[in-house]
Amino acid sequence: MSVSSLRRPAPVYQPADGTYRAVAAPLWRRAVASAIDWTLVFVSFLIVSIPLGMIETLGDAISGPFGTALVLIADGLALGVVIAYFGYFLSTGHTMGMRALDIHVFSHKTGREPHRVRAAVRSLFSLAFFLATLKAYGLVRGYHGNEGLSGSEENLRDIAVTISAVGFLGGLWKIADPEGRTLWDRLTGLMVVEDVVPTSMPDRLWSPWGT
Repeated sequence: MSVSSLRRPAPVYQPADGTYRAVAAPLWRRAVASAIDWTLVFVSFLIVSIPLGMIETLGDAISGPFGTALVLIADGLALGVVIAYFGYFLSTGHTMGMRALDIHVFSHKTGREPHRVRAAVRSLFSLAFFLATLKAYGLVRGYHGNEGLSGSEENLRDIAVTISAVGFLGGLWKIADPEGRTLWDRLTGLMVVEDVVPTSMPDRLWSPWGT
């Protein structure tokens, strides 16, 4: 028996109004698109962290309630890059990584671009996994002096590693899911597809680039 015969056919998706037909995007395409997105997000995060880091340093120097407020505002704006990126682009039906891989994200129920609220909720998941991964990497790979991690830092490390692992395994859920959706797709009511064929033009694929 060949390897190709063991592969499960890509699950088919069609919205209730029957305007198009598509199939669930394969895991490798989603992984590459995600790598592109997170590269863009991380670079943007580093860029905005430079001026915001100055504000945070000023807040530390001032101290007191006003200084603390400056630090919190700077941190919030830096992390807001993640929410802004995914919240905006998901609501258009494609992140930049998805556009590069020619895959699309729709609301599973309506078959249309996700509502901004749904996109924002999905972006909060992304933010949580982003923070957990950064914290896990810092606590696992970072240097913590001769004494090592404190008890509370070890607990935080374990929590961060667990959240990161849950995020990764939630993505692998797609492999066994009958509709080809990740756990996070299901929790946020989304569907990521490729090969979108309009019913009115069955011989033509639809592309986010307008071709």
